[in-house]
Amino acid sequence: MSDSDSPPVFSVTELNQCADGLLRDGLGLVRVEGEVSNLRQYASGHQYFSLKDENASVNCVLFRGKARQAARFADGDAVQIRGRAGIYGARGQFQIIVEALQPAGEGRLLAAFQRLKEKLAAEGLFDAERKQPLPAWTHRLGVITSTQGDVRHDIERTLARRFPLLLPVTLYPTAVQGQQAAGQIVAALEQAAAEGRVDVVILARGGGSLEDLQAFNEESVARAIAACPIPVVTGVGHETDTTIADFVADLRASTPTAAAEAVSPDAATLRHQLARARERLTGLLGQHIARHQQTLTALHTRLERRHPRQLLERDAQRLDDQRERMNRAWSRMYERAQARLQRAQLRLAGASPGNRLASARMRLDHLRQRLARVRPDHDIAQRRDTLARLHRQLETATRQALATRQRQLDASARQLRSLDPEAVLERGYAILQTTQGDVLRRAEQTASGEHLRARLARGRLDLDVTATYSDD
Repeated sequence: MSDSDSPPVFSVTELNQCADGLLRDGLGLVRVEGEVSNLRQYASGHQYFSLKDENASVNCVLFRGKARQAARFADGDAVQIRGRAGIYGARGQFQIIVEALQPAGEGRLLAAFQRLKEKLAAEGLFDAERKQPLPAWTHRLGVITSTQGDVRHDIERTLARRFPLLLPVTLYPTAVQGQQAAGQIVAALEQAAAEGRVDVVILARGGGSLEDLQAFNEESVARAIAACPIPVVTGVGHETDTTIADFVADLRASTPTAAAEAVSPDAATLRHQLARARERLTGLLGQHIARHQQTLTALHTRLERRHPRQLLERDAQRLDDQRERMNRAWSRMYERAQARLQRAQLRLAGASPGNRLASARMRLDHLRQRLARVRPDHDIAQRRDTLARLHRQLETATRQALATRQRQLDASARQLRSLDPEAVLERGYAILQTTQGDVLRRAEQTASGEHLRARLARGRLDLDVTATYSDD
């Protein structure tokens, strides 16, 4: 064999690097199931272990970054890993660099989970339109969970802390893992729907592996939740756990405690809201009362203005004013009548025949004096005739004027006597007055038993009222 046909010479490092490259490129990502043995964890956070079956084993390395995301495991656990096969060059040792690790069987469960999820999503079981809203107030709560463990007590403690007034919880005990769990959960949902005693149902359990939560990934459970006429709230596992039941439920809570909080009101928040509502109500009530108080005050003022006592007082004052005005009018009328009478008497005195004759004599004397001065001897006879005629006319006019004045004087006297209050009394009338001197004009101004005074034309009388009668 020639040198040209001989294989190349590799150093040990080169050989291991070449083998590592061939394994990485040839195999790529691999999945391997086996039992963990010889687990070693270093302070750096890296984990080293062997994965074995009945006939062989392979070394595995789980670096710190991937170890934080992997499920916890220990020697003897059956696990499934996903990683890349290669050669550790320093030792020439075959190994698998692990990228993901989960308990054995979860791979199949994840595949089944994904298939069922896609199927139910295509049917619309996850759609928001079909989900039922939770009632504003939960009065009766049903809980489907196991009687074992802390989930039931966590829910009860949460409800007691947030809203102690919530009625006792109706518990539907079921298994939450194992072969019987799915059937019992379906039966509990159907029982709650048939009884109709609760407003909301919580389906809850604690955390666990995918295999532990398998009952909540069963198709029968998903369809039972979708068919339940009562709103269903799921609180399965921890915050990172998600099941098919969570997708179908009307509300998904991250934990059982969160589910209890979702269906119960917060008493502290309600007290705060109640206090604010009370403050608003008190303010509105105060404003309402103030407005009505103002209205009442205005009505009271209007009533006071229209009170019969005030009306009577105003009428009494108006009556006094009218009485005073009438007395003043009577006084003025009497004074004017007296003045007219005096003027008439003066005119009558001036128009008397004696006065007129005296005046005529004075004019005659005056004419005689003028005549004596001018000496009208040639027409004295004519003048005497004229004088005699004028004297007769004067006497006639004087007598007529005197008669007219006498008639006017008589008429004024009669009118004056008719206006004189004393003349009214002379005709048989009387003026009734109270003991205080008020003049009575209506029967309503007095009452039976009161004392009155009657003024007559001559003298006065004291009277006692025995009865009063109105015009009606």
